[in-house]
Amino acid sequence: MDPATLGLLVSAVSGPASGIFVALLCLFGFGYFMVKHMLPQQQNMINDFVKESRANRKVFVDAVDIMSKRLEKVEDDVSDIRHAILRER
Repeated sequence: MDPATLGLLVSAVSGPASGIFVALLCLFGFGYFMVKHMLPQQQNMINDFVKESRANRKVFVDAVDIMSKRLEKVEDDVSDIRHAILRER
């Protein structure tokens, strides 16, 4: 290979084109890492969050049901007291 061709080849490999190639290679590597490692972790975190939210919702609904039953008892007691007071008059 003659020196002029070798110089042209070296400048092409080490010039701006090689910088673009290295940048694209790094971008591809980063994208591959994100798809293979980070996205599944995020998916697992979201699934765990949804499961926890469903469990919290069930506890909340159960608590509201208990409070509703207790409130009905209180309303009945208040109604009985009110009727007793009205009968005394």
